[in-house]
Amino acid sequence: MARDPRLTQLGAFLHARRDEAPPPDSETGRRQVPGLRRAEVAAAAFVSDEYYTRIEQGRVLPSADVVRRVAAALELDDDQTRYALDLLADPVAPPENPEPSDPLRRLVDRMGDVPALLVGPATSILAWNPAAARLLTDFGAIPPEQRRFVQMVFTDPVLQSRFTDLEAMQRTVIGIVRASTPAGPPTGDWIDDLLRTNPDFKALWERNDVVRPHTSIRVRLRLPDGAEETWDQVVLQVVDDPHQRLITLVPAE
Repeated sequence: MARDPRLTQLGAFLHARRDEAPPPDSETGRRQVPGLRRAEVAAAAFVSDEYYTRIEQGRVLPSADVVRRVAAALELDDDQTRYALDLLADPVAPPENPEPSDPLRRLVDRMGDVPALLVGPATSILAWNPAAARLLTDFGAIPPEQRRFVQMVFTDPVLQSRFTDLEAMQRTVIGIVRASTPAGPPTGDWIDDLLRTNPDFKALWERNDVVRPHTSIRVRLRLPDGAEETWDQVVLQVVDDPHQRLITLVPAE
């Protein structure tokens, strides 16, 4: 019987976080391998070694209480803990071909000098205004099937050049894609293509990091004229379709 992809992803996620966890203070500098041993996580979470091993192997559905105890043992942050818990719930699949409503399109168009993007599942770019194209890249020149923010930060040289810390932005958008697909590991031809052709994407993808979209984050941008400025990225979720988000950029004060 095929294993539940959500449990497989939960196991891979916890394994990756265990490898990153700091070892006990008494053993700092003495370890031959990074992170914590499975037995150490199991003991801290008050479960047996065998049971925790089965969780990492995707062979058992743990309770929410067990996941919270494992999260505490691994010192997961709030976003990471919520993602692990989401993997236990029945997923709500995003629409395959989401379409923004006409009022949303008009809102994006009429935001004037405020760069605005309407983003859908897997950071697909559904609409943008001229200010966003001037600041970031000409989204209209990108084929629709490749017009995903997560894809473009690895493949579009113009968009890449806008971020002074490109790797941080790449980690963030990959983490958002993972956190937004609690049905299991994200899939798609575009992911397979990048895994095969882009070593940077492959390295970051295999870290199993997750990032929750937040109302605002601060980013350092390199403008088209070469000047650098700090901007606030403000994210608003569409009430009728939680898979769509309006992203605006305003200069920081």
